[in-house]
Amino acid sequence: MTRRTSPYEIYAKYVLETLYGERYGTLLLRDRPDLQTADGSSGIEVTSVNGEAFERLVTEIAMSKPYQAPSDRVLELCAKCGIEYDSWQTFVINPLPAAGFIEPFRKKLRKLNAGYAFLGRYDLFLYSDRHTLEDYELEPLLETLCDENKAPISYQYVYIDAGGRLACFDLAYGSVEVQSTKGLREKLRIGPDR
Repeated sequence: MTRRTSPYEIYAKYVLETLYGERYGTLLLRDRPDLQTADGSSGIEVTSVNGEAFERLVTEIAMSKPYQAPSDRVLELCAKCGIEYDSWQTFVINPLPAAGFIEPFRKKLRKLNAGYAFLGRYDLFLYSDRHTLEDYELEPLLETLCDENKAPISYQYVYIDAGGRLACFDLAYGSVEVQSTKGLREKLRIGPDR
């Protein structure tokens, strides 16, 4: 049985190989965790924090005809996602604070301890189009992630990609560094012309 690879896994693979190639080398698309080093020394679980309703909304908008009034389905999904819509304007997506990454972190930590491939180290890559990653949010988020990371098997690095920035939280040493991801999505175009 083959497993479906998500576009977030492909994106995370590209970003991590580009920005942290010395740490990972070439990553392989696997399962439990999603990305693994060729030598089995580490693995990265990848997840989108956008939420199912937001993902459906993006799909619905992408499939809509340009300049067409939004369907009832689109308006319903906008309401579920807290996205404002006015007939004279486009969709207004209000950003969510970085604290929204805590619950997905907890869920992934529980799943990690429920049985993954045996590897030397485990890392996590969280992605969102809906959350901010402002400088003032980084230290409190680091502190909370370190406090939550108490389990028999825990994460060393947590990568959070939001707002064109990638924050790498080193939970073992209690530090954070931020790099820009602007331009990386454009470079990852897959098609016959590339």
